[in-house]
Amino acid sequence: METKIQDILRFIGKKVSYNTFGDECFWGFKADGSEQMIAELRGNGAIRKLFLDPDRNFNKEKENQFKTKLGIFIQEAINEKIDREYT
Repeated sequence: METKIQDILRFIGKKVSYNTFGDECFWGFKADGSEQMIAELRGNGAIRKLFLDPDRNFNKEKENQFKTKLGIFIQEAINEKIDREYT
């Protein structure tokens, strides 16, 4: 069975939101008002390495700020594609 873009859009819904309050998940919002978790932001080890000091300590605040901005970037990219090509 071939996956069609319409199948993906049905799964995602009308828009995507990134939850910045701990679980770092992307949620799809359906036209009927229901929500579905569609993805999770991972890569904590790779992201943490970006914020190591010379003593190999990391800055948790900078790591969290980066992950939030990255999640919002991905959210906006998905929503822009949905708006541009499929609405």
